[in-house]
Amino acid sequence: MDTVCQACGYQRKPTDQAPDWECPSCGKAYAKTSHASPSPLVIYTDSLPAKEGSGAQGGASYQFTPSRSIFNDDEAGMNKVTMVLGLLWGLFFIVGIPVLTDPSSAYAIIFHGDVGFVLLLFLALMAVVAVFKRTGADVDANDPKASFAFGAKFFGVVSAVLFIAFAMWSRNQDHIDTKIQQHGVREMADVVRIYNGGCGKRSCSIDVEYAFAPSSGAEGTWQLVHGYAHLGSTDRSNDPEVVYARTHRQVPIAYEVGHPDISALNFNDDIFRVDHGERSRSTTVLLGELFFGVFALVLAISAAIFWSKSRRKSQDG
Repeated sequence: MDTVCQACGYQRKPTDQAPDWECPSCGKAYAKTSHASPSPLVIYTDSLPAKEGSGAQGGASYQFTPSRSIFNDDEAGMNKVTMVLGLLWGLFFIVGIPVLTDPSSAYAIIFHGDVGFVLLLFLALMAVVAVFKRTGADVDANDPKASFAFGAKFFGVVSAVLFIAFAMWSRNQDHIDTKIQQHGVREMADVVRIYNGGCGKRSCSIDVEYAFAPSSGAEGTWQLVHGYAHLGSTDRSNDPEVVYARTHRQVPIAYEVGHPDISALNFNDDIFRVDHGERSRSTTVLLGELFFGVFALVLAISAAIFWSKSRRKSQDG
């Protein structure tokens, strides 16, 4: 087999007079040119297979497919903007609309409404999202099993946070009613104002601020105490309780002896008639069943989608 110079490509002939180690054309030694650096690697970033001959002479062709994760770093900024806009939009519905409707009620809406609870719930959910964003960076989106497991865990944790938050809120309300029920006094309070305390997608809540003078306590310590309570909603503005408060300018309440700042509405003697512990347990069970049902439904849908994709892949293969 004739020798070919790697430097100039000249094929040595039997009649050439140059030494066996030297190229007759360019004069370079075969030993040096035969160990030249290989051609640079060619990297394909698309998903198509490399074609034959696409690599350089003496080199190799490689196919490289960049991995994708559940969370894309390029979308991190957009996710933060979306979360902030979502928070502002929610606060506008809950707080902004009622304040614009009745600016004099801004203090009561912000400090005596559900804004604090909503903000704490939002912060807890954002903490969950941040943790899963960090752990999901190593989850390959091309792996259906890993994506399914990650999505199921994420939805389960979010559902658990919502369930625990609402259960704690319900238990707190029940605890207040129970203390008043055990050490409570009935009283009629004067209506200070009736206002929209918070708005949702379809309606706004009707809240009431009332004032009363506690009938128990040491001589000379009696003073007006203000309370805030949920009276009804705008989609049911003809409720008897709302009509009664607007007409009589008074509402029946009950407050805890020694702690008149702890009070609640007492229409139809509700606080002393209803077993609030049983009602709280029923509410918690209902919330648990609701979230469990939604969680099971999402798992079933995800499993069906995963099964259909796997079956399609097996048929294509």
